[in-house]
Amino acid sequence: MADCILYIAASVDGFIATDDGGISWLEEVSDAEADGSAADTTTTENTEPTDDGYDAFFASVDCLVMGSTTYEQVLGFGKWPYEDRPTYVLTSRELPLATDAVKLVDDEPAALVERLKRQHDRIWLVGGATTAQSLLRANCVDELRLTLVPFLLGSGISLFGDSEDGTHRTLELLETTPRETGVVELRYRIEATGER
Repeated sequence: MADCILYIAASVDGFIATDDGGISWLEEVSDAEADGSAADTTTTENTEPTDDGYDAFFASVDCLVMGSTTYEQVLGFGKWPYEDRPTYVLTSRELPLATDAVKLVDDEPAALVERLKRQHDRIWLVGGATTAQSLLRANCVDELRLTLVPFLLGSGISLFGDSEDGTHRTLELLETTPRETGVVELRYRIEATGER
């Protein structure tokens, strides 16, 4: 069966956006890196060149899933960044379609992902927090690729939130990739509830 991969960036303290959903802090970090004012942009034998791995990851997935808030935020960026890759947006509202490849789906997140796992090989769960948390609770996410950004937000929208059902997940570390920019990508396999 296919893999569903949550590939997302978060501050070191675990937030993916400010309280009002803003992500301008990601731009602040990028701007500091671009103008050389980031704390340390030197290459060491333990860091990877500036390529953040996004292009290779994007080439490896054959469809995307996201919530409506994330979709609307991406629409605000201007040009649709996901080309003609099938994109499923979980929503009960009518929204403008960025391309013919975008499908609006009024379904339970777990039901959608289980259906897509029968049709696709690698599913990128883009976000947001509500969709990710729902799919994590339902044991639908197989891999977590967490890009930790060297920034402390202090508050905001938590990637993981509180576990409503009190379950815990064991993560198997597959790879750690520090980047020249100070960003660290962590790649984990997620064990489903009940697995040991």
